[in-house]
Amino acid sequence: MKSRGAAAIARQVADEAVAKRNNPQQEERYIHPSSLAKGCMLYVARELLGVPKPEFEPKVQRILDVGTESHRRILRSLRRITLGHEVFFQDDEYHIRGYCDAIFFIPPSLDAEHAGFYALEVKTAGSDVYERIEDEGVPRDDHVRQCLIYIWGLLRYYGGAIPLRGGIVFYENRDTLEQAAFEIGYDEALMNAFLAQVRAMLERMREGQLPEDHLSQDQWAHRYCPYLDICEPGRAAMEWQKEHREGLPDHVLAEIIAERIVRKRRKQGGKETQKKGARSLEDLVAELEWK
Repeated sequence: MKSRGAAAIARQVADEAVAKRNNPQQEERYIHPSSLAKGCMLYVARELLGVPKPEFEPKVQRILDVGTESHRRILRSLRRITLGHEVFFQDDEYHIRGYCDAIFFIPPSLDAEHAGFYALEVKTAGSDVYERIEDEGVPRDDHVRQCLIYIWGLLRYYGGAIPLRGGIVFYENRDTLEQAAFEIGYDEALMNAFLAQVRAMLERMREGQLPEDHLSQDQWAHRYCPYLDICEPGRAAMEWQKEHREGLPDHVLAEIIAERIVRKRRKQGGKETQKKGARSLEDLVAELEWK
């Protein structure tokens, strides 16, 4: 018995998924939102070209696995207001394809003012990154960009059928399981400027050239780039950072340490540390895991 209409399309998609899984090398490459959000078009271009990356070290892979399990647990806790998990979108003009962590709906019965649909981006972070985000009161720039890409992609792919009001970046501290969330309004001007960079990159690639659009020399992300060994701008940035690295003045270092002491005591309910005797600045740095 042959399927017809929408049922036939469902069967076709299922068959194509199996075929792609058996022959992954034949699948056309698209830009991943998480890669694009880094802001380095040179990195994105290398991914599109299939330039191989080194395998993750076991420790890094374990961290990623913990993050994946945390994602699933967080999404389960939000299922009451979740419309769908890993919501797909694809845009052939800009060659972007991805899966938004979730779309959730806040009903008027929970909050009439904020009722509506939102794209959800879940992130886990270590204490150093999480506490910096919490102190500053804003999400990281690359996480904001990734959320904007999801909002743009979902609105474009579904033709406005899902009237997203904005997005939410939801953080969890993987060391303490503390959580924080930030609402992201859609910024069309910022997204248009970002897409202009993508267009320029794709045009350069059609001409057989790599883009010259990459991160600035002072960006910390260079040191974590898997293409650093073959990236001339990246290696130059690392040399520049090494030459311009300056030690923090003592008073700045003292303020940072003092802030961490206060924050730690607040979380412990004002309990005093049990370590006896005088402590050096180095002892405090080690105890508070400051780098």
